[in-house]
Amino acid sequence: MIFDYLKKQRELIDRYIKELLPKGKPDILFEAIEYTLSSGGKRIRPILLLESARAVNPDIEGENIKEILVAIEFVHTYSLVHDDLPAMDDDDFRRGKLTCHKVYGEAMAVLVGDGLLTHAFHLISSNRYLSPEDLIKVIRIISEKTGLYGMIAGQAGDILPDFEDVNFIHQHKTAKFMEACCEIGGIVGGGDGQVQDALKNYGFSIGMAFQIWDDILDEVGDEPKLGKKVRKDKDKNKTTFPKLYDVEVSKKKAFEYVEAAVELLKIIENRDILAQIAKFIVEREV
Repeated sequence: MIFDYLKKQRELIDRYIKELLPKGKPDILFEAIEYTLSSGGKRIRPILLLESARAVNPDIEGENIKEILVAIEFVHTYSLVHDDLPAMDDDDFRRGKLTCHKVYGEAMAVLVGDGLLTHAFHLISSNRYLSPEDLIKVIRIISEKTGLYGMIAGQAGDILPDFEDVNFIHQHKTAKFMEACCEIGGIVGGGDGQVQDALKNYGFSIGMAFQIWDDILDEVGDEPKLGKKVRKDKDKNKTTFPKLYDVEVSKKKAFEYVEAAVELLKIIENRDILAQIAKFIVEREV
């Protein structure tokens, strides 16, 4: 069952995070970082990277690329810390726990996010499994897909009340990051250009499905199960797929992206786990 497999892989990522957790002074900063990283989460992005690499080369172990896996989760967590701030989405809870700024204050939360982002690249540069050339590729992909031409642009569109291009928002805010994870997995696994492109496009497709499904969960999900406030998108009059297309049409669009993702994997022999992950995305409870 894919849920059990993902739980096992999440525990692996959590172990790597604990091992590579930064320590230092002042104590409160590093305490806030540990608090934020230990608040749970699916760890889906580093898992996607690892499984994409294994789809190409089954002999790869998480230990080989643990610095990169943890770096991916650091970048993701930084984005959540900043997204939760009052100036952004103003969320009090994340994964059932008080958000970083509610516990440690807004200024410290900003620094936590800044620290996680910059330390991620320090971790990547310390990996000894990949060649220097491939490490440069990894850094370029992450910085591009989560920077000004990726996640940051999507977040900017998301907070602007008059920006209604929901496809742009979802593509940049979520899909490009997952695309990056799978593309990097193809590089780590040593896949050829065709395989890397297939994994890249697979990541983009499931990223779109993931964000559309998150829109749906915010509309009709169960708050205790999700661990965060629901229906906040509607309260803020945000542009979402359910707002534009209604819930049922949004579900159909998410399923279509999943089908496209699975189709892209047909050129990859060891595709079963990635295909199951794609289907799991639209099986999360509503």
